[in-house]
Amino acid sequence: MYKRNYHPLIILLYASGMLDAKQIAQIPKTTKFNWNKFCHKNYYGNEWAKNYIHQFEDIKAVFASAFLFKSLRFLIETRKGYLNMLQEFSNNKQLLKLHADKIISSIEKMKSLANVNIKTACKYYGISKDWYYSQKRKIVCNISPFQKYYRQHPNQLTVKEISNIENLVIDSANYGKTKVTLYYHALRNGLIFCGKSTFNKYASALGYIKVKRFRYETKKGLRASRVFEWLHVDITIVNTIEDGVQKVAFVKDNFSKGILHYSSTNGRAGSKFIKNLFAETFSKYNLFNVVRPINILSDGGIENKGELLSWINNIQAPPIFTKITAQTKDFPFSNSMSESTHSIYKGTFRK
Repeated sequence: MYKRNYHPLIILLYASGMLDAKQIAQIPKTTKFNWNKFCHKNYYGNEWAKNYIHQFEDIKAVFASAFLFKSLRFLIETRKGYLNMLQEFSNNKQLLKLHADKIISSIEKMKSLANVNIKTACKYYGISKDWYYSQKRKIVCNISPFQKYYRQHPNQLTVKEISNIENLVIDSANYGKTKVTLYYHALRNGLIFCGKSTFNKYASALGYIKVKRFRYETKKGLRASRVFEWLHVDITIVNTIEDGVQKVAFVKDNFSKGILHYSSTNGRAGSKFIKNLFAETFSKYNLFNVVRPINILSDGGIENKGELLSWINNIQAPPIFTKITAQTKDFPFSNSMSESTHSIYKGTFRK
């Protein structure tokens, strides 16, 4: 036969009548006889547990009522759910200032109705005691645009300066002017004596409206979906020391952004020069046997007409060749891929 070691709370539950009949039946009679003599005053530390013992009757009433028990559990789980939100709320200073009056009022009610001390209530909202008392002592001033009392915040602008800024902001003659323009105008005329950031803050609070500038819609550039779908060509002029002025042309693939072929001449770079460049490019990559269509994009220069167009029209090959001029009514896209290649080439060449 062994002696049972009961949980310390079992004695308290038995003395309070919170054990059911099945649980009481498992307790020996001698043990129950000793527990019936239980008295809080006979034990050391009664003063420590006195407050809890007084509240234990309320806890007993909650457990005795299924409705109260469910309601209490509901409130506890709700608090757990909102606790993280309250902690996030405390990190946002603007939201704290916006709802400061409601928070102070809620803490005051928690203090008076539930006997919750200020420190505990502040922890619930994730704020400090200093913030609570500073907001409680705060006096609202209707003259200041930020509602700050001048005796508590003496470093703010004077009433006259605020009035001058407001007159500048609401004046129809100043509509469309930037804050910087208005600031230096007020500074030169002795209307204000403050920094630019302070002026901007007050101007925004007093109704400054920023004019929306017209912005052109960003157009999408030309982008190929496969290799050899779009071929770019253009001529650029390069000054050399030994060979004089050179006309250089590149054929660039839009999809891979790779330079397929190039050529240069110190003579006339006409349509024959561009035609020969494309003939060499097509032979180099065997483009005459490509099944899919090939588009050649260039500017409207004379070198991109004449013999080049005749050569394209007389090609007897499977792919369909099309010569397109950039930045026209039917084709608004530019030939910027060739132009960027020329810029990179000249930058490297001049080093």
